[in-house]
Amino acid sequence: MGFIAEYTIDSPVMEETHDRVPEAVLEMEDLQILQDGQAKYVFWVSNVDPETFEAALSDDPSVAEFAVLTSIGDRSLYRVNFTSEARRKMTYPEASNFDIVFLGAHSTNEGVHFRSQVPTRDALYSFRERCRELGIPFKLDSIYQEGNSDALDQYGLTDAQREALVLAHERGYFEPTRKASLEEIASDLSISRQALAGRLRRGHAQLIESTLL
Repeated sequence: MGFIAEYTIDSPVMEETHDRVPEAVLEMEDLQILQDGQAKYVFWVSNVDPETFEAALSDDPSVAEFAVLTSIGDRSLYRVNFTSEARRKMTYPEASNFDIVFLGAHSTNEGVHFRSQVPTRDALYSFRERCRELGIPFKLDSIYQEGNSDALDQYGLTDAQREALVLAHERGYFEPTRKASLEEIASDLSISRQALAGRLRRGHAQLIESTLL
């Protein structure tokens, strides 16, 4: 059984558009790498001034061309073709190399937020390291096993608490001779040692209350 991961990438692609129209939220509809190597991105945007937004797209160095496909009320569907330079900065091909499948994404002026299906935690962490090698900041927001939402409801754990407990268990933190330190596990989660310790402490307390009291 695979995992669902939610993470944020500080992508340089369309960065200038977001800087000029900070209220814009781009909801991914489709993303394709074409046979000629070009990248095509289809997304919805709403509650923006079309003239201002399209002027930003026209001046964005990562955008080769764009078109408005349809408009429904205050929502418009755009198709953007990226430049070859922007294509080289995209993380989509790298994610594919690790068998990571995008389930949804939206971008804001704070980054691109992905919800993806990942085969293993190692695949996700390898992808994260590849992003960092490319100079693209990566922040893991949450990761959980598919089909385990009932367990969260049953024991009252938050996503963050369950994620910390499961990863610590998988890395051997709870074994008599610890195979991983708090610092190492915190690094995997892109949080501080203190934040991880707090999640583990609160998670343990919640499990005790739910199962032993």
